[in-house]
Amino acid sequence: MINSVVLVGRLGNDPEMRYASSGTPITNFRVAVNRPPRGGSDEQETDWLNVVCFGKTAEFVAQYLDKGALVGLEGRVQSRTWEGQDGKRRYEVEINAFRVQALETRQEAERRRSAQPSRPEPEAEAAPPPEAFDDVDEQDDPFADQ
Repeated sequence: MINSVVLVGRLGNDPEMRYASSGTPITNFRVAVNRPPRGGSDEQETDWLNVVCFGKTAEFVAQYLDKGALVGLEGRVQSRTWEGQDGKRRYEVEINAFRVQALETRQEAERRRSAQPSRPEPEAEAAPPPEAFDDVDEQDDPFADQ
């Protein structure tokens, strides 16, 4: 059987990171993915998908991405059930992303942030550590010629 997802979309909210009791980082966010128009309509529809990631991927997303960031992600679909505080059974389908990659340059991200309605900006951000990009192949970099 195959359970594989590849998506490109924009973060619908700032990522939220927490830690499991084992100490593993867990980050949740929503991603907006456009669907092509159907039935002769000119309007695209948007799917809002819940995404969860763990470990180093979770740390990368929480530290370097924010609402509106254009990302590509790879993962799988998973469902889970639990009992809420009100005693009702809850059910959720989400994407478990094991790879998330920013698809915009730092300059594009800064322009996007400056165009958004003002919100408190964090202190100056440090550059990502080199190991955050260890799996990036320079031949695959669409911005290498810029």
